[in-house]
Amino acid sequence: MNWFKPFEDDLAAAFAVCEARLSELPAPLNEIGLSYLRKFDVFEQDSSKNYICYLLPFWMKELTELPADVYRHLSAANIIGMLYYFIQDDIMDSPHDSQSSTDSKHHLALANLLYYEFLTSYQPYFPANSDFWSYFKNYTHEWSEGVIHETQDDYFKHNPIKVAKKAAPVKLGSTAALLLSDQAGLIPRTNDVMNHVLLTLQMMDDWTDWKQDLADGSYNCLLSLIKSELGRPCDTNLTMTEVQEAIYINNALKPYADIAAATHAHLLSVDIEAPNLISFHQTMVDELQAEANHIENSKETLSFGGLNYYLSILSKK
Repeated sequence: MNWFKPFEDDLAAAFAVCEARLSELPAPLNEIGLSYLRKFDVFEQDSSKNYICYLLPFWMKELTELPADVYRHLSAANIIGMLYYFIQDDIMDSPHDSQSSTDSKHHLALANLLYYEFLTSYQPYFPANSDFWSYFKNYTHEWSEGVIHETQDDYFKHNPIKVAKKAAPVKLGSTAALLLSDQAGLIPRTNDVMNHVLLTLQMMDDWTDWKQDLADGSYNCLLSLIKSELGRPCDTNLTMTEVQEAIYINNALKPYADIAAATHAHLLSVDIEAPNLISFHQTMVDELQAEANHIENSKETLSFGGLNYYLSILSKK
């Protein structure tokens, strides 16, 4: 992964900064915060790899010329912000789970401390009158709109690019680097690219998480596509069998991957020098297309066709 390997030392430094800052939080929130960080640490085995959150500032190097420590600082800020927003997601996605009130208090308290760390990470670089804070406000508004409206407005069906709203704060990593290098004029073009990358990233996550999202009733791009192909309204509850049939017999992943490929074609048409970001997107498209091709090829190799393939899939569930 050429978009990852060259930045391993920088990432290690950024995660070390985050670890030091979380260690200074009051007990027991420091230990909870460090445990949460390890769940997303790119260097921890079996952790969630949210590469774009960590790497975006470094991927701006072709467009910007900043000291190495600035990129590391912006990466650390993005990581802290990522932890804050993931805690928000966890709380919103699990309102009726078995989590005790004490745990909820801890997570809410930790979230507030993380948000403070998130804000203060940028203050040394951007005074109160900086345009940065207007972008900060705009991206926060986008995130809020995405949280509230993605399901009822069925973003993926009606206006897929709006799917990126829920990840809008990630764009602070690129916006900050461009402002610090006096290239604010590139922000709209970069944000267009980022929105398309974040759309495909959400599509990847939704392909991975569709079973859990189906069980939870959470919005999911792949499930939205399947509902649309079945002629169902967005508030319909699909069954596991319906989704499995759509994926493993009708290969709903094929048109899904085609959307990601079309998104990549758009990215290639944008005049911007961000090769690592584009390469990262190509990796996601390749993975989706490979999964769709694997499903199709597996069906064709079975002598009795799709029905036996589908039955064999069901037998493994």
